[in-house]
Amino acid sequence: MQHRTYDLLPRFPALDGGETPISLTGYVRDPLPVLASDNRRWAALILPGGGYGMVSTLEAEPVALALLAAGIQAFVLEYPVAPDRHPRPLLAAAAALAFLKEHRREFGADRFAVVVFSAGGHLAGTLSNLWHTAPLSEALDLPAECFRPDAAVLSYPVTVDSPKTFENLLGPGTAPSGPLSPLVLDASVQAKTPPTFLWATQSDQMVPVENTLRYAQALQREGVPFELHLFPSGPHAMGLATGETAPGRSYADPHVARWLPLCLEWLSRLPEEGRS
Repeated sequence: MQHRTYDLLPRFPALDGGETPISLTGYVRDPLPVLASDNRRWAALILPGGGYGMVSTLEAEPVALALLAAGIQAFVLEYPVAPDRHPRPLLAAAAALAFLKEHRREFGADRFAVVVFSAGGHLAGTLSNLWHTAPLSEALDLPAECFRPDAAVLSYPVTVDSPKTFENLLGPGTAPSGPLSPLVLDASVQAKTPPTFLWATQSDQMVPVENTLRYAQALQREGVPFELHLFPSGPHAMGLATGETAPGRSYADPHVARWLPLCLEWLSRLPEEGRS
């Protein structure tokens, strides 16, 4: 396995000037088995949670190693968090995905998914819904297609309701400006949003399951292919939900841990219209 950290700033000057670090860490091996019915290989950009106040390590390297073991090249992005504000996290995620696509031959990847958790789900949802908008292309000086994920995997995502998360993203005492703000994700879903896999637990007290349900309803409304799994119990931030990676006993649940095999199967069966 090759384990390497990539500096995105020389390639993307627009990312310079922030107060928190940006780094992209790759977990790459060669040769890779094929994980798709169309003989194409996946790479994953992992965006851990942390409420835009930190980047969770429990949803970073353990997830990358699990994906790598399944034949997916994995990359963890340490993206800007408070006191940095929107749109810096979005620019970092878009730049990281564009970087992976530019180096697809080096990484042996043909399709690119974002695999994300909690507030990382909000960041990936924003990228999934706004990848084609002018501000990203103008800031990063690349065509919009460079920022489009081929698939999004959203684990207990923040989409509409998490005051502390939005305060970290936008500043103290602020919130998205109205229910139709593009940062309220069920309002910004459109037909151009990539296929999406969602999962959450119904007993999540930190990010209520309604965040996931409302996003799924928006995907259905716009005709975006999606798969949804709701598990009856489990706390927020379960990550892989395995005993080896859980921070405590309540975070390990073999039933919830089935989300990853289900996700891998879903990725393997996605039709080619998600192609970059």
